[in-house]
Amino acid sequence: MAARGAIALFVKTPGLSPIKTRLAVKLGTDRAEQFHWQAARSTVAVIKQAEQSCELLGYYAVSEEIAATNEIWRGMPSLWQGEGSLGERMRHVYEHLIQNHDFVVLVGADIPQMTVADLEHAANWLAHDEQARFAFGPSLDGGFWLFGGNCSLLGPWWTDVEYSTADTGAQFLNSVKQWGEVQTLRVLQDADELSDLFALHKALHELSSPLPEQVQLMRFLYGLTPGFTTLDEGPHV
Repeated sequence: MAARGAIALFVKTPGLSPIKTRLAVKLGTDRAEQFHWQAARSTVAVIKQAEQSCELLGYYAVSEEIAATNEIWRGMPSLWQGEGSLGERMRHVYEHLIQNHDFVVLVGADIPQMTVADLEHAANWLAHDEQARFAFGPSLDGGFWLFGGNCSLLGPWWTDVEYSTADTGAQFLNSVKQWGEVQTLRVLQDADELSDLFALHKALHELSSPLPEQVQLMRFLYGLTPGFTTLDEGPHV
């Protein structure tokens, strides 16, 4: 029997797609790609632990069709995001998975400080199928780091939202509210700019029980730029 819920991690394959382009300007392409890979590994570790506690099955949602079976994406089943805009690709993945699961959660790879408790919060809310329910995780930059639902959501609203703006999250949330009750999760900060890496390092350091992959990501961040001084301090100015 399939797990009740599905969680899809959106990833890009190093060498096949531009990755973390704003970070790449400051860090170089290789280190930006390494960060994406390390962050994805940390997020997978959280997902794999959550699979044991809240009837979830993790998937990679891979940006490139030719990479959907690439061995780099191992440990979870993979599916292709599909073509088109971000809204079209999220809709494609969501609708594909909702056919075989009671609810679906979508997350990105640049919030590796998420915790099992965060995913349990979303999954426990979405598992009640007596009514349409949605989970929404806002990010500090005005976007969102998690979206989940327990019913099909065919329609143009996925693409009516203007993505990568300061009010993307508000647009998305206002659109989905018309379809059911929304549970809002805690605000987290994604990693797009160099300054975001210091905030991410701090958030990982403050985790009460970081997973080994999150500890490894902390060490990677610590060695990524000379801006880090000690684990407890911010960037060296």
